[in-house]
Amino acid sequence: MLVDLYPQAVQSGISSTDFWTMTFDEIMVQVEANKKRHENEIREQAMFDYSQQRMAIFAFNDPKNFPKFEEAYPFLAKIEEEVSQAISEEEQRQQAMERDQAIMMQNISAIKATQERHNK
Repeated sequence: MLVDLYPQAVQSGISSTDFWTMTFDEIMVQVEANKKRHENEIREQAMFDYSQQRMAIFAFNDPKNFPKFEEAYPFLAKIEEEVSQAISEEEQRQQAMERDQAIMMQNISAIKATQERHNK
């Protein structure tokens, strides 16, 4: 049964090496997920193409009132905000890690100094 499913699974995006380690249920879930992802990509491309054509017609007929980039693609502002928020969270994690490292280095120095005093 799995041998018959193998070509279809690989065609749907499951790697050939992963296929043989997956159960039938896992294969079916992955095939369905890959199918949905592909449908969403096609839908997004169609929406982009449609918006692009509308803007081209708008630019031809009324170039003075052509919408700004942010007005034409308002969802990008939200994505940009999410990305900047993720970056700031990553920066906070990086700063916390650097503070922890500094504290650890101070503790190591203190331990070494104490060991040197006891060894003298």
